[in-house]
Amino acid sequence: MVHESQLHSAYNDAHDAYDFTPVFNPVREMFTHADVTIANLETTLPGKEYSGYPAFGAPDSLIDAIKAAGINILTTANNHCIDKGKAALIRTLRVLDEKGVPHLGTYASEEEYAKQRIFMLEQNGISVAMLNYTYGTNEIPTPKGTVINRIVKKQIHDDIAMARAGKADAVIILFHFGEEYLNKPDHFQREMVAYALASGADIVLGGHPHHIQPYESFHEKDATGVDKPKLVAYSLGNFVSAQRQRYTDGGMVLYFTLTKRPSASGNATIEINDVHHKLVWVHLAHHENRRDFHILPIEPYLASRGDIELTPAALKEMKRFKSDADEVLGLRETGIQASLK
Repeated sequence: MVHESQLHSAYNDAHDAYDFTPVFNPVREMFTHADVTIANLETTLPGKEYSGYPAFGAPDSLIDAIKAAGINILTTANNHCIDKGKAALIRTLRVLDEKGVPHLGTYASEEEYAKQRIFMLEQNGISVAMLNYTYGTNEIPTPKGTVINRIVKKQIHDDIAMARAGKADAVIILFHFGEEYLNKPDHFQREMVAYALASGADIVLGGHPHHIQPYESFHEKDATGVDKPKLVAYSLGNFVSAQRQRYTDGGMVLYFTLTKRPSASGNATIEINDVHHKLVWVHLAHHENRRDFHILPIEPYLASRGDIELTPAALKEMKRFKSDADEVLGLRETGIQASLK
């Protein structure tokens, strides 16, 4: 997300341009060894009249910084995707195309939707289908002629079936859902996760609440009785924003590895391994005429291995965020698996 204060921070008066690269530089190493890094783009790219909440619109240079950091796929179906109207929705997708960033969740036309409905990634001999849906768009109707994936059970079921028919080895659902500012999933999140898994999804990743919520990996029997691995993350929190209230000033990066194995039946199976997370915290440095934002990986900074010097007050805030996150993620053992059955 890019709030108003982040826009002011990134603006360079001398060049009349916006540079977000310093914001992402501290976390570049976190993505070095990943084959794929996915993030949610919760703003539009209107080309002018930039603004933060409630109608988000950021400069195109944001995408350059995101790419430079190692993020290479963006989801666009979220409650702010049409904040600036139809033209900005379409322009956002065209800018991503021009900059070579694959995207999913919103579509400039019904024809594009028909062609791109199932986003399929082929990587290292594994075919992964990714599907992105939002609970809503802040009561703004979908502009005529465009398509925005919304959380509708039949569509989710049909999309997963199409992905499987297209020989997807794994299906990842990316939901934008849930009540804001909660540390645990609400009823709607649990219902939709359970539905997606029952419809054949392997992994469900969520965002929108602005707080980190629990995640869990487990095995569950499918309709044929085969035990299959599953991974669910209800909310990854805030990767970057200007929100500073407790629990919202950071988030987590979730890591996992997909491995394709031959089976006795001749059909390959997918394993989900190496599931773990790393916490990030948004550092806000105050200067005389500006404020600087940086996304910091918490682990090295708490070990005094960071490049940016933190004030005692900032270090205290970082430690509080980590303590809160650790407590929330400790809920992983309290029965997410049982709630999905």
